[in-house]
Amino acid sequence: MAEIRIDLDTLPTPEQAAFVEAAVRNSFRVSAFDWQSDGVTITHEDTDSTDAMAAMARRFTFIAKNIDKDLVFHNDVPIRFTDDPQPELERRRDVIPIEPGFYSFQGDVLRVLHALNHSVQKMAAEFDAVEQEHPAVWPVRLFKMIDYFREFPQQMILCAPVKDDFKSRSEFSKRFGNDADFETVPMDELMADAKYGLQPAVCDCCYYTLEGAKNLQNGFYTTANRVFRNESSATNQLDRLTNFTVRDIMFVGNEEFVLESRQRIIERLSKFLTSLGVNAKIETANDPFFANESAMKSVFQNVHRLKYELLAYIPHLDKEIATGSINLHTDFFGRAFNIEASDGSVAHSGCIGVGMERMTYALFCQHGADLKDWPHPVLSFLGLDA
Repeated sequence: MAEIRIDLDTLPTPEQAAFVEAAVRNSFRVSAFDWQSDGVTITHEDTDSTDAMAAMARRFTFIAKNIDKDLVFHNDVPIRFTDDPQPELERRRDVIPIEPGFYSFQGDVLRVLHALNHSVQKMAAEFDAVEQEHPAVWPVRLFKMIDYFREFPQQMILCAPVKDDFKSRSEFSKRFGNDADFETVPMDELMADAKYGLQPAVCDCCYYTLEGAKNLQNGFYTTANRVFRNESSATNQLDRLTNFTVRDIMFVGNEEFVLESRQRIIERLSKFLTSLGVNAKIETANDPFFANESAMKSVFQNVHRLKYELLAYIPHLDKEIATGSINLHTDFFGRAFNIEASDGSVAHSGCIGVGMERMTYALFCQHGADLKDWPHPVLSFLGLDA
């Protein structure tokens, strides 16, 4: 471990410090930030990138002076349960660990997860959303069109096959039999180039399918799918997974329609969180852009209120986790995919996404490991009171 020290004139607010920490952690291997009244000490493992890390931390500490959170909604209900529910959920095998970041679900946990998905799906039906189903892998072309590799390289998981020839397949078969000593498979001369990647978001395929559309009528779409990101929990719990499920509601059309739709959905999500009886809030946020010029988009998102997060409190961890998000894309996807709205303008878009595993985890953390202890109105709302 190594340390770098950065002197500061003033101590950032907790929100500003969190913004700096998130920006630096997305690009470097950092174990700790120690904020003092006159500076910050960063403990890290990237000894060959110290100068770049220090420069980024200084830059974002300066930028963070303009970063603040806007609280849109807060369901500030009493916390009924403070213990970690995961040991009990694992004991009765409702949650089954597979690998760090990967779990299997059954029993009551799966019932709640499916009920949440159904609830958001019903919300989409209120807006007459078109139900869609998309592949869980993206072609490289999709990543390229939206510049995903540049902006979020830390999240990428690409798919590469064994080369399409007998020699490569034979060597691969010999090298990786179950009697061989290996824990990982290197991307070496036996592997072909990656043409696909596991999808890191749900909504993008919707806009991809609208590529080249003209005179597109204002409308809503919805889909649920698996998401894959190169991340996992620091505490080996359900608060951050590598593979998880998201139900999205997308809205595409002219700018006025999209802005109005976002506000309608924010109000609807507020009622949704209230019905779940969960201590949660909706506040401004920004995406974890990588440490290049793309990172400035985090500031743009915050200043222009383009992204909000659904944050649920996790009592035993004493922290909030993002269980969903509300995103305003302006005309980014309209330009990327050449989509024209019905008024002849470049189409605007927005979406909301609810992470099913995280929301399920938040409910069990706040209401308890046994459904019989949950408030009856919550069970009734989810259709689990029978």
